[in-house]
Amino acid sequence: MTAAARVLVWTVAVAVLGVLVALAVPVASGTYLVAQVVSFRAVLGLGSAVLAVALLAVPATRRRLLPLAVALIVGAAAQGAVLAARSTPQHADAAGSGDQVVVLSFNTLSTVDPAVLADLALEHHADVVVLPETSGYTARMTAKRMAAAGQPMQRLTAAGHSSFVAGTALLVSERVGTYPASVSLPTRLGSLRADPGDPAGSPVIVAAHPIAPISRGAMPTWRTETALVADLCGSTPGVIVAGDLNSTLDHPGLQDLGPCIDAARASGAAALGTWPASAPRFLAAPIDHVLVDGRAWRVVGFQVLERTGGSDHRPILATLERR
Repeated sequence: MTAAARVLVWTVAVAVLGVLVALAVPVASGTYLVAQVVSFRAVLGLGSAVLAVALLAVPATRRRLLPLAVALIVGAAAQGAVLAARSTPQHADAAGSGDQVVVLSFNTLSTVDPAVLADLALEHHADVVVLPETSGYTARMTAKRMAAAGQPMQRLTAAGHSSFVAGTALLVSERVGTYPASVSLPTRLGSLRADPGDPAGSPVIVAAHPIAPISRGAMPTWRTETALVADLCGSTPGVIVAGDLNSTLDHPGLQDLGPCIDAARASGAAALGTWPASAPRFLAAPIDHVLVDGRAWRVVGFQVLERTGGSDHRPILATLERR
């Protein structure tokens, strides 16, 4: 290998290492392309490791490309370290009051039958059901089926401002409280805030669906809407926030939640993804969340459930306990 070739290999290796390590602590995660790549941290780490092994497996290139292979291995380890940290439970507090609330959130993509939704909610004894991209009709029929099974649910909805995406529905058990009305939040895909009739005994519930960072032009709206949801969580005592937030814990809106905690992170399940549902959980992007005021709630458990119906998201389930 010539001196110029060695310089080129080392330059590429340093650049690759810098990018992969930088993505492990993403300071630019609110920018286009970085936001999309960092959503799939497991894919990034696994892909880097596989490429490194491929480089080392070929005798003819092993010595020449050793610096690049090492850079890929170190970068993959950096991604793995973040995923390992997010698989470690946090907030392991002493047992609380025993008064539990089960929250189910599921972006149905308007493809899941009400009977399937009702059965899912009933099977997991859900007290709060948040349904982004779900029509008012589907929400109404789901609530009707749950009531027929002995679990009446109040139903609140928020219409989106897109002709291609259904709004967001919220079903709440009477056991949690009475919610006479809701206020729509300014997100294009439909979000709502439900305030209880008795603020002293019941939580504010936010059913959220910010826009996704699907293009360069959508980035400012995505950042604004995600920050709106995160700010609501941080500024509302006792709140429960759930939905398809179209962000991971690496993105700007969810990096600093103040007094709020992410239920998956608290349970050590934040490395498991929810989208796309066709991918294994350990490779998917964790963009569906339950956020709670950590001063009012402790997280007892969190699950990413099996793929359900034709949705491209997996449902998530959080079990909360009042302090």
